[in-house]
Amino acid sequence: MLLKKNGTRTLNRLVLSVAALSVLSLTTMPSGIAQDTMQTPNSQAQGGTSVADSSDPVVVVTLGSINKLMQDTNYISGVVGQPQFGGMFQMMAGTFTQGMNMNEPIAVVVPLVDGSPEPIVLLPTSDVKTVLKRLEAQTGPADELDDGTMVIAVGANTVYIRQVGDWAALARNRDLLDLAPQDPKSVMTGMGNKYDMAVRVRVQQIPTETRTMLIESMRQGFEQAISKQDQADAEGTKAVAESSIEQIEQLIQNTDEIMFGWNIDQSDKAVHFDGSMTAVEGSKLAGMYGGQTSIPSMFASVIRDDAAAYYHTAASISPEAIEQTVKSLQTAMIQLDKAIVESDNLDDEKRIEIQALAGRLVDLASDSVKEGKADLGALLLANENDFQFVFGSFVADGNEAANIVKDLAAKLENEPKAPTFLFDQETYKDVVMHVVEADVPANEDEARKVFGDKLRVHLGTGPKSLYVAFGNNSQSLMKQLIDAGASDNGGDRPLGQFKLKLLPILKYAQSVENNDTVGAMVNSLANAADEGEIRAMGNGIKNGQSSRFTITEGLLQAIGAAVQQTQQAKMQQNGEF
Repeated sequence: MLLKKNGTRTLNRLVLSVAALSVLSLTTMPSGIAQDTMQTPNSQAQGGTSVADSSDPVVVVTLGSINKLMQDTNYISGVVGQPQFGGMFQMMAGTFTQGMNMNEPIAVVVPLVDGSPEPIVLLPTSDVKTVLKRLEAQTGPADELDDGTMVIAVGANTVYIRQVGDWAALARNRDLLDLAPQDPKSVMTGMGNKYDMAVRVRVQQIPTETRTMLIESMRQGFEQAISKQDQADAEGTKAVAESSIEQIEQLIQNTDEIMFGWNIDQSDKAVHFDGSMTAVEGSKLAGMYGGQTSIPSMFASVIRDDAAAYYHTAASISPEAIEQTVKSLQTAMIQLDKAIVESDNLDDEKRIEIQALAGRLVDLASDSVKEGKADLGALLLANENDFQFVFGSFVADGNEAANIVKDLAAKLENEPKAPTFLFDQETYKDVVMHVVEADVPANEDEARKVFGDKLRVHLGTGPKSLYVAFGNNSQSLMKQLIDAGASDNGGDRPLGQFKLKLLPILKYAQSVENNDTVGAMVNSLANAADEGEIRAMGNGIKNGQSSRFTITEGLLQAIGAAVQQTQQAKMQQNGEF
């Protein structure tokens, strides 16, 4: 009952916001922003808001059309096994949106006025009076000024509405309506009905002084925090803070545009989350993005249709990105050093040894980045009985990676319960094979079902590569990855991509230990259009990067099945059956 009550309340608010988005957005703005009280246009001398700092909005927010929102809500609520919510939304939306064009999107544009954001809502209606009439129970009757501008009072706030062709503009100040675009669709490029909801921020429209002030405020906050620390800790913290501020400053000053969009795609039977960021032409940040291109990969064979999961990236790294990544690694080393020094479980000798090993790892990572490329892949195969995992990555010096592990093994040799290291077992196509074995405690039943009485991790170190594998017969899978390393010619593919199928993973989990909720999800996915996928990919665009994160219909159905199974179990426990 609580779930239904909260769901109904949420839908009520959503419907009302669609019908009167102006009221909700305007009344949440800070009360200190100047408001007009039935003034004539351009009445700045009488206390009205001055003109915007720029006619281009800093922020644009769009909602899909009412029809799109109703159809998508109805679809998604059915997929997750709660169709009543879709029906409720459709009924209430129809009640509160009379007079609106049900096929056009809704938008909020936010220009800066005297340095402060002022939202202007754009509703698709050629008859705003009808829309306001339907909202009288919430706002009271509207007044009409001599120029046709409508006015409604919402608590202590006043909202002004003006008909602009086939759209209505709503704002907190009468003069702001002059800034409403004559063609609202011109500010919705790439947004609107393409998404259920989308947001675009044009960072360069924010005055430089404002951005600089934000950076200085952050810097002062860091400095105040550092001043309260012990002197011994302050130096390390200061170095970390300076590095972080430098990167944040670069983002704030050099970012051109940020965009985010969420869409329920019925034709693709999936939910997509899109994002993109572009940098100012010619900036250092643009150079970082511009240096990213897809390259041939030693590990592209992890991209397999039968994979339970895989991740792959193969891209060049620009000199600007190399510089920043190396700085980030150095900063990470400072933090790691601090954590090692502050550890109470280590004596001085062990601290020095661990710091030395950590330093070598950071040096190896830095040297690898300086080669100007990133290339790695990971693959998980799973079925009802077992699983295999393999990982491969480019490194600047595979022999150094092996030596680091060997030195670690030497230091752990006399430690109780230390794993067993078996080095240089064989050489396969210039890759030297090693094995690390560890006993799985007898009281760890689930771990023993997964790994047996011993966990065996296979390591491979080549001149410019590092491999890790575990699971039944995983060494064979590692050799397959090595075999395929020289066959890739690159081509047109994402800079990075990830894919996970839930069904084979759940089947394996169910074989390890039976669980009613997992069983319900497996049954749902067995009858679904897909195996419950999560997908992500990143691509380079001019002066920037775009990404997409996708959840498929099968996964949503499986989540719905899990929720229903949990609810039924609770009802049975409470004796409601």
